[in-house]
Amino acid sequence: MSLEITLVYTILLISFTLVLTIRVLDLRNSPVTKFLHSPNRQIDPEMLQRAIRAHGNLIENAPLFLILLLLCELNNLNSIYLHTASMFFLLGRLMHGIGFGFMLHSPILRIGGMSLTFLGFLILLVFASSELIRAS
Repeated sequence: MSLEITLVYTILLISFTLVLTIRVLDLRNSPVTKFLHSPNRQIDPEMLQRAIRAHGNLIENAPLFLILLLLCELNNLNSIYLHTASMFFLLGRLMHGIGFGFMLHSPILRIGGMSLTFLGFLILLVFASSELIRAS
C-alpha cells in the first residue's frame, strides 16, 4: 500500500520544522550560525520567544495532523479531500510560522495561519467521521 500523500506532507512539514529550528538556534546565538552575524549583534528577547513558540506550535500540531492523515489514507478516503486538507494545514503552518517566528507583528499571517490549520483539521475530521459512520 502506497502512503504517498502522508509521506509528501510529512516531508514538507519536517522541512519547515528544520527552518524554524535553525531560526531558534540563530536567535540563541548558536555557534553554528554565529559566523553569519556581526560580533555585536543584539537579539530581541521578544523575537526569540516568538520564534520558540512558532516552532513549538508546529511541533504540537503537526504530529496530530499527520496521524489523522495517515489513518484517513489507510482507510482509502478520497485523495482530493486528503490533499485539500493537507494543503490548508501546510499553508496555515507556513503562514503562522513565518508571521509569528520571523516578524514582531503580523496578525493576518498569525490568525490566518491558525484558521487554515483548524480548517485542515476540520476537513479531515469531518470526512473521517463520516467514513466511520458509513462503515458502521
